[in-house]
Amino acid sequence: MGPLFTMTAIGSLPHIDPVQACALMLDALPDMPAWPQLPKRSFLENMYVQFSEGLPGVRVDEDNGRIWFQVDESLDADLEGFYQAVIDEDLDRFAMSEEYAAGLHYFLSGALETELENKPFVKGQVTGPISFGLTVTDQNRRASLYNETLEQVIVKGLTLKSRWQSYALRRAAPGAEVVMFFDEPYLVSVGSALISVGREQVVRDISECLEGSGADLTGVHCCGNTDWAFLFETGVDIVNFDAFNYLNSFIAYNEEINEHVKRGGLIAWGVVPNDERAFDETGEMLAGIIESAFDTLEARGVDRAVLARQSIISPACGLGPTSVEAAERALFLLEDVSGTLRKRYL
Repeated sequence: MGPLFTMTAIGSLPHIDPVQACALMLDALPDMPAWPQLPKRSFLENMYVQFSEGLPGVRVDEDNGRIWFQVDESLDADLEGFYQAVIDEDLDRFAMSEEYAAGLHYFLSGALETELENKPFVKGQVTGPISFGLTVTDQNRRASLYNETLEQVIVKGLTLKSRWQSYALRRAAPGAEVVMFFDEPYLVSVGSALISVGREQVVRDISECLEGSGADLTGVHCCGNTDWAFLFETGVDIVNFDAFNYLNSFIAYNEEINEHVKRGGLIAWGVVPNDERAFDETGEMLAGIIESAFDTLEARGVDRAVLARQSIISPACGLGPTSVEAAERALFLLEDVSGTLRKRYL
């Protein structure tokens, strides 16, 4: 049947308590719960720091809220051990500790074994290589993606972190398909005069992460506008975008969308605002945004029934920066949107 407006989340929540955060995810997202990232709990849960454990040369200054790669003679020694772990596929080297991911650890702890039984899907997430490499710099504040050695460290390290996570999620929810999203907010800057990263590099690096993730389904989330053609080119299963703010620019890629869904690919419509605006919306209003997109795409030759069957609903972006009340409103608004659309298409 396909997901048919299954609900999920990008990952982050404004909560501090991992138990409460996991309970919310499981309650609000019955078919595709995501483990919660908790950036307000600690700087170590910042979306870049959280996935940096075990990468050679990384330095984290919690007091000043900084992360960087230290590129000097000490990096060479670190690289040897890192690449040996890559060759050996030593996933323990790439495990995420409770200190860096309290929500994930509670999710995997066994305390939620009953709640995770019989879930069709379970979702994890990793920061994507392009955003990581453009945000985390070396000690001289040069983007690490411009350093070929660090680029490979990032791609291989994030790939194996996603694979460790996929295996851990599969153990926690053995009946579920594992969905792994790579979060790539910086794709909005690719192609601009400020970023000297070519399309070929973007496709290559993201594709390597997707192929090595160990997940049943892969996704890429970008919360702004980008050249969506190269993202479809990566072969990703799920393209997740901010449908609340950038609908028209996305559906302009109707040919790529058509090819994507025809080969079985999914679209995750980030139609629920991820901030206080969630209080101003209703499920009916937001369902109308998706229906308007379906009208346009159908007129351009995309099969509406296939599109509906292969659609997922999510917030526009992570909920970490907003209030607890707005985050809870956004997640439960998903149910209204999903329910409204399922009645029409079942």
